[in-house]
Amino acid sequence: MSRSGRSGRPLFPRTWWTAFIGFFLLCAGWALAAPYDASPDEAQHIIRAAGVARGEFAPKPEAAGGGTGAYQHIPVSLVRDNCWAFHPDKSAACAKAPGGDEHVEKVATRAGRYNPVFYAVVGWPLALWPNWLGVTLARLISAGLVSALLATAAHSMVAWTRHRIAAAGVLAAVTPITAHLAGSVNPNGVEIAAGLALIAALIPTMLEPEQPLRRAAMVQIGIAGSVLMTVRALGPLWCAAIIGIMLVPATRERLRGLLRFRPTWWAAAALFVTGAAGALWTVVMKASEMAPVNVPPQLTMAQGLRHEVVVRWPNYFTEMIGVPSWLDTYLPGTAYILWYLVMGALILPAVAFGRWSDRWRMFLFFIVPFGVISLSDAIGAHKYGFGGQGRYLLPVAVGVPLLAAYLIGRRGVLDHDHSARLVRTITLVVLPLQLAFLGYTMIRWQAGVGSSLEYTPLNPLSGTWHPPAGSATALLTAVVGCLVLGYWAWSSTGRRAEAAQEQRPAAVSAS
Repeated sequence: MSRSGRSGRPLFPRTWWTAFIGFFLLCAGWALAAPYDASPDEAQHIIRAAGVARGEFAPKPEAAGGGTGAYQHIPVSLVRDNCWAFHPDKSAACAKAPGGDEHVEKVATRAGRYNPVFYAVVGWPLALWPNWLGVTLARLISAGLVSALLATAAHSMVAWTRHRIAAAGVLAAVTPITAHLAGSVNPNGVEIAAGLALIAALIPTMLEPEQPLRRAAMVQIGIAGSVLMTVRALGPLWCAAIIGIMLVPATRERLRGLLRFRPTWWAAAALFVTGAAGALWTVVMKASEMAPVNVPPQLTMAQGLRHEVVVRWPNYFTEMIGVPSWLDTYLPGTAYILWYLVMGALILPAVAFGRWSDRWRMFLFFIVPFGVISLSDAIGAHKYGFGGQGRYLLPVAVGVPLLAAYLIGRRGVLDHDHSARLVRTITLVVLPLQLAFLGYTMIRWQAGVGSSLEYTPLNPLSGTWHPPAGSATALLTAVVGCLVLGYWAWSSTGRRAEAAQEQRPAAVSAS
């Protein structure tokens, strides 16, 4: 990019572009590989996006989708039944592809009351091309939004903290379910990436008092926080929780510096306006109303909370890594164990060698999202059932690996060489796992998966259904993305990168 800041440096540094390209190609692989309505409620979000693209920003709230939602007027070429969801042994070949008759009809969607901002950005291709082309372009726009936020987080963690191991926290935080959601029409992917970008800006801002305050960090906080508070109903709560966790406790000197720093007030104003607007939309449009799903017999709140902790929390951990498609595709357990080991390699040393305030922040990044979703489910289980999913926790829970990696570097747990080795080891674990999740999910969509590997074909290029761009194209796109991300992580640990950062700590304040 040719534009430059006042210091003459590029507006987006090379490390940002490298991370962006890598994340975008990985997410684009999911977008190209998936059948229509491939992730939870994607068709509902597509209907909402197509309606917003036609100017229906605020439809009347009605019992249009299982007791909640609204109606949108969209081309019927985008209305398709899903004949394979929740049946992992059934391929997507039974479904009718989008396209054909484009006359407009009134269609119900559970997402009809959701904030229209995300849908306006991704939905315009659906108005121009209400077929596979429009769906693919909408997915790729979503992938681009998510990748820009992830690249911003990656750059700020590596460039602003000057700790080699920070790259490992980013790679561990971006789990396969995030890439899956990013490559679909679903605001949850953008929500997760915005939470990650917000935390990545707050870590160097609040925890590195010897470093100057950065205008770029305040811009990142303002943009990421505003996005987080806009795309989904819980956004204002998640944003407030993240900022509160990072502010308390904070040194008095840093707080005084923030109050004297004018960009802080601009960021605060942006967060206040977007937060108020997001909350007002949710209240006026009743966007937080839930539809009953598998309502259990009458439960007390205590019984519901016990069920959450004992039964559902293990599922949340698995789902935060990835149960792709319609929560119907579980990879072999080894895949999850390996990701847990990566998390443990970061979290345990950070807990062991961190200060009490460090442990307190890490605990809050864990307990706040689990507590909010668990309490919400426990209170409303007798009316709505247990509707929480692991992906709902990620906008805040991504702070755990980010903060853990930072603390290992900050506390000097490992020297530079050993930090670089840990980053590269984690890179060699998580990036192949990203491809394994995609490849196995492609098998599920193309041929179905059996109850055991003995009955499951292990070729992601075969089957009775294939995406319009071709299975090989989708898989190769993700492979190239992982190679680029591997190069980004590898180069971020080099002595040349570290020396460059140490030579200009003051210049970074303007970047």
